[in-house]
Amino acid sequence: MAVDYKDYYKILGVSKNAGEKEIRSAYRKLARQYHPDVNPGDKAAEDKFKEINEANEVLSDPEKRKKYDELSDYYQQYGRMPGASAGGGPAGPGGARYEYRTVSPEDLNDLFGGQSPFSDFFEQFFGSDFSGAGGSGFSNMGGQTRAGAAGRAHQRATVGQDIESQVEVTLAEAYTGATRVFELMDVDGSSKRIEVKIPAGVDEGSRIRIAGQGGPGTAGRGNLYLLVHIAPDARFTREGTALRTTVDVPLAVAMLGGEAHVATPDGRKLALRIPSATSNGKSFRLRGQGMPHLGQPDKRGDLYAEVSVVLPTHMNDEQRRLFEAFARSVGYDGS
Repeated sequence: MAVDYKDYYKILGVSKNAGEKEIRSAYRKLARQYHPDVNPGDKAAEDKFKEINEANEVLSDPEKRKKYDELSDYYQQYGRMPGASAGGGPAGPGGARYEYRTVSPEDLNDLFGGQSPFSDFFEQFFGSDFSGAGGSGFSNMGGQTRAGAAGRAHQRATVGQDIESQVEVTLAEAYTGATRVFELMDVDGSSKRIEVKIPAGVDEGSRIRIAGQGGPGTAGRGNLYLLVHIAPDARFTREGTALRTTVDVPLAVAMLGGEAHVATPDGRKLALRIPSATSNGKSFRLRGQGMPHLGQPDKRGDLYAEVSVVLPTHMNDEQRRLFEAFARSVGYDGS
C-alpha cells in the first residue's frame, strides 16, 4: 500500500540542518498552539497536533532522524518511498518498538480515545508501540484496540513520563559546580530526597538528566530533566566560557604603574600588574581564569579585566598645589 510522504522538517518549520535545541523549541511552540485542550472540538487543530508530535517523535530521536533523512533522500531522487508498492505493516527492524518521548501514551490515549496518533507513513517506516506483537494486525493503547485481523490484543508496557523542572544556579556555582537536594513525591504519597550534582560550566538553558526519577510507568520510571537558569551577577558578564569584569585602579597606579587585584567568581583575588600610563577602559586578559568548559572542568576560558581609573575625590591644599604643578608641567593651562 502506497503512503504519502511526510515532510517532518516542514511540519515543524525548521531546516534540515536544525539542531536539537531548535527542533525542541519549534515543537513546544506548536504544541502549545494546537493542543486539543486549547482547541476543543477543532478537528483541524487535532490533526495538526498529531502531525507535529509525529514529526518531533522522529526528528528528536537521532536513530529515527537518520533513517528518515535516508528515506527523504530516496524520495527526492525517485519520487516515491522505498518499498512503497509493497504490502503495508510496520517496518521497524526486527519488530523494533519505540517509546513516545513527546507526549506520554496515557496522555495520547486520553486525547485520542485509543486511536493511533501516527500516520500510515510513520507506521510503515518506523513502526510504533501501537503495533501488536507478532504482526497480529492489532494495535492497542491502554487496552483499547484498532481495527485489524482477528487475534489477541497486546497490552503494552509503558515507561513513565519524562518530567522537566527549572533550577536556578548562581554564576559562582556554575564556575565551580554545585549540588542541589530535591524532594520527590511518589504515587503512594511517600517522598524521598535525591542529591543532584550541578556540573561546572553549565550555562543558561543547559539540561541535566537524572535517569529514572521521572513519572512512574509499568515498565519503569521516566527521566527528570533540570533546565538551568543562571542568576544575573553584578560583577561579571559571561560570553560562553569567557568572563568580563572591571577592576578599580587608583589614578596614581594607572599613571605610575603598580598592582591591582581581580576577583574571580569563586572568591579568589588574582594579582594583576598594571603598567605605567594605563588608560581608563584598557582590558587585560587573564588566561585560563574564565568559565570551565562543560564536561571538561580542567579546560577554561579567559577572564578579561577592564580598568576603571578611580580619581581622588578629596585633596588637601598641598596635594592640590602639587597636582596643579604637575598639570602645568604637561601643558595644562586651565582653559
